[in-house]
Amino acid sequence: MAVHWVNYDLNTTGQKYEALITYLKSHRSWARPAKSSYFVDTDLTAKQLRDGIGEIVDSNDAVAVVTVTGQSWATHGVSKNVNDWIRNHL
Repeated sequence: MAVHWVNYDLNTTGQKYEALITYLKSHRSWARPAKSSYFVDTDLTAKQLRDGIGEIVDSNDAVAVVTVTGQSWATHGVSKNVNDWIRNHL
């Protein structure tokens, strides 16, 4: 089990936001701290999650997947629900 922080920028006309968001939300648990950013709690590695995202997005889209440990974190302007999610999953 791991939590990964997924950040993305879909650059192609007719971006596949709906399909990407559906995929991200299909995992064990998730939180959305910012418009193009999700925390995803999953059994997948960062590489496996990135590869799954890669099947959805276009070649000129940018995606970063980072495994987070929760060792240290802070937020500003993030909802209480997301802060609670982070507190409970990291």
